[in-house]
Amino acid sequence: MDLNVDVIDNDTGEIYREGVLLANAHIFISQEKGKIIKDEVEILEGSSNTFLKLDREIVRNLYVEFPRERRKRDLAAEAQVRARKFWQYENGGGQVNKL
Repeated sequence: MDLNVDVIDNDTGEIYREGVLLANAHIFISQEKGKIIKDEVEILEGSSNTFLKLDREIVRNLYVEFPRERRKRDLAAEAQVRARKFWQYENGGGQVNKL
């Protein structure tokens, strides 16, 4: 049973969903038009929430590529390049001069 699934952005490592069911993870990925890049299973020893009972917990990590998020990052990078070019930071532009 996959009761503990994490949905992780493959590019940034940002966790979008944590501890959800596998079906819920797939629904979220399809709604966001994501593509699963990597599916890994991690076994954590002694991570149970019960007192004095050391169980092992199985976590399934789905690394996903989200086109919308990638486009946002690309647009932000382009805006930063345009701002740097406008203010001419390399030539000392954008400085505040004190009188």
